Amino acid sequence: MSHLPVLEEIDRVRFSDAVEASCRVSSRQQFFVWSQSSLQALIPHEILICGIEDGSRQGMAMHRFSASRYFRQEQFDVVADPLNGMMPRLLAVAASNRSNVIFCPYSSGKVVDDKLLALVAENELKNLAAQLVMGTRGKFEAFYVFSRVSVELDSRLGYMIELLVPHLHNAFLRVLATEREMAGTNTQRSGRIVTPRQEEILKLIKNGKTNSEIAEVLSCSPWTIKNHIQAILRKLDSNTRTHAIARAMSLGILSPD
Repeated sequence: MSHLPVLEEIDRVRFSDAVEASCRVSSRQQFFVWSQSSLQALIPHEILICGIEDGSRQGMAMHRFSASRYFRQEQFDVVADPLNGMMPRLLAVAASNRSNVIFCPYSSGKVVDDKLLALVAENELKNLAAQLVMGTRGKFEAFYVFSRVSVELDSRLGYMIELLVPHLHNAFLRVLATEREMAGTNTQRSGRIVTPRQEEILKLIKNGKTNSEIAEVLSCSPWTIKNHIQAILRKLDSNTRTHAIARAMSLGILSPD
């Protein structure tokens, strides 16, 4: 940015508070609370989507933190599609505009990607403000997308995103590292990647059952099933239920037939 906005004193205080609070984040729950408190004061949003290259497969693993009742699993599955979802569209726009910060919709002379516009409009995102993070090898290794943003998508917001995303990225890396450490400890103790109940849920998903149907079979609430599935996706490093089933079969958790 050629002319950087000047932050008001209140924003300087909020920024300092957000950075300090980010250093205390080490779990997914803490990350969500931080994003909805300290971060929210500077970048008001309802949905945060994190994409990060973790070396386990091609593409980026995607994670969502949403306070919106409109953005559901089916929308996230579309957004997380490695071929037609968020990641390839952001990379295309970044290459066209030669900018790591991306707004959609954008009306200031930047290249507008029709597929990105459609992805935002059709999946309850409403709008987005994103930044891609460049890795040490000269390739993008992560991106962070704020959606349903309630302030104008302008230079001030772009500047705030550039200031905050490095701290956001470090905090999220710490969350993932903590989860990997805990998963490794649990696997060593039990010899299992997923719990018996989660394995049961995977079998039901493989058989085409919905969350509500699984809840009925297992005599528990759909919310409990949703939490189990989110945990399964994290443990199996998967973006969607379909990816989780394929991963479970490759690891021998599920039989292919």
